[in-house]
Amino acid sequence: MRNTQKRWWSVLVLTVGGLAQGVAAIEQPGFEVTEEIGDLEIRRYEQHIVARTLVGSPFKEAGNEGFRRLAGYIFGDNDLDQKIAMTAPVGLTAESQEKDDEQFWVTFSMPAEYGFDELPEPDDARGQVETGATRYLAGLAYRGNWSEKRYRKHEAKLLSLLENVSTWRIAGEPTWARYDPPFMPGFMRSNEVAIEVVPIVVGQ
Repeated sequence: MRNTQKRWWSVLVLTVGGLAQGVAAIEQPGFEVTEEIGDLEIRRYEQHIVARTLVGSPFKEAGNEGFRRLAGYIFGDNDLDQKIAMTAPVGLTAESQEKDDEQFWVTFSMPAEYGFDELPEPDDARGQVETGATRYLAGLAYRGNWSEKRYRKHEAKLLSLLENVSTWRIAGEPTWARYDPPFMPGFMRSNEVAIEVVPIVVGQ
């Protein structure tokens, strides 16, 4: 029995290790860490291209629905039947959190090798491709499952930490960033809650 358990754990470790290495190879938008404030990172992201879709569903459903639409786009559901490499993270940002009108933007970054004019148009009219401006994000990383409760806990922590930062002010809505695919074990998933910030200029 001990040998069987040992072999089982060995297979698990090798499998999970292989998954982690594969995920680590997925392209992510480049950024520069300009400041670290406790658990917060202030990052400067250069202009980059994103595909996004607006989903009118509750939090728990919006991510999956948006992911399906955008995955279709990069897998070839576009006017060129072109396949585009998957990137990380998958972003989820509230457009409206009114009880009767929940809407969320789900976002994929496009690989850096593409210019805007080189990307195809989505077949699904609910998708769009646009260039995101250079901006600063305050990010708080955490590891674990994708439950809304866990996300809300870290969202509240991020906003609370920023209340005590005198050099940056919030300039957007929180974004939930998921870096791993669904087959990654929950305890190994890398996540982040981030929000756009702008520097506070003394005297203004």
